[in-house]
Amino acid sequence: MTAVLPTTNDHAERVVAGILIALSGNILFATSDAMVKLLTARYSVFQIIVTQALFALIPLTVMILRNSSFQALRIRHPRLVVLRALLAGSATVFGFYSFSRLPLAESYSIAFCTPIFVTMLSIPILGERVGLHRWGAVLVGLLGILVMVRPGFEALNAGHAAALAGAFLGSFTVLVMRRIAREEQHAVMVLAVVTGLIVVGLPGMIVTFRMPTWPDMALFACTGLFMGSAQFCVAKSLSLAPASVIAPMQYSMILWAILYGALLFGTHVDPIMVFGATIVIASGLYIMHRERKRARQGR
Repeated sequence: MTAVLPTTNDHAERVVAGILIALSGNILFATSDAMVKLLTARYSVFQIIVTQALFALIPLTVMILRNSSFQALRIRHPRLVVLRALLAGSATVFGFYSFSRLPLAESYSIAFCTPIFVTMLSIPILGERVGLHRWGAVLVGLLGILVMVRPGFEALNAGHAAALAGAFLGSFTVLVMRRIAREEQHAVMVLAVVTGLIVVGLPGMIVTFRMPTWPDMALFACTGLFMGSAQFCVAKSLSLAPASVIAPMQYSMILWAILYGALLFGTHVDPIMVFGATIVIASGLYIMHRERKRARQGR
């Protein structure tokens, strides 16, 4: 019996499906974050992180059982998996705190400078050689950050520092993921990150715990279920399309952040912030393009 090879149209349809699923996942992420911002007005970021992670375990458990089972999960690099989980948990603390102090779109815009930090840190940590093209993109991205925060013209607060700290820690999680991504199952890495959120947030939650109202408990549940479901969407999209195609889809989140900011928080669109964010996003996309080209050339 002759095997039927996938056609070009089949491949294109899979890629399109992957993109649509990734965009759906990013809508869920942005919606979850908008709910987090609502909750930060009444609860500590530690309580939000732990409760969100606990509810996120529900769709993640469904995802794991649907694809295999918990017994099939194997950790090949336990120390690096644990390190990535703790880094992700710490980055989330800073990220959620920035949500409480800044408009959601502004927090996202600063968080999107993660590829810039990854490029800078890949030199001392991974020993990579960064060419003029990527260095140019890094400098342009840093300029975009300055345009957004406008030091000396706009009042900077702890939210800006927290967003930058979250992006910086996030770049370390990306570097660790680069080291283990080809050998560790996606379910292992996602489950480890959610566990890391609980471990990092639990001590602070114990100190700052406040009994939520029933409406707030519904928000807690929704933010966790949406976050866990978004992880499921990302995993599915990566099985349909290359990571280099899926990764840029995260930038669509800023559109939803602007919409939620206007509808839920009365945030006005700042043209200068949008301009700076556009510079940062363009820088990140170009860095991704150069990384993809470099990988193809095997250098």
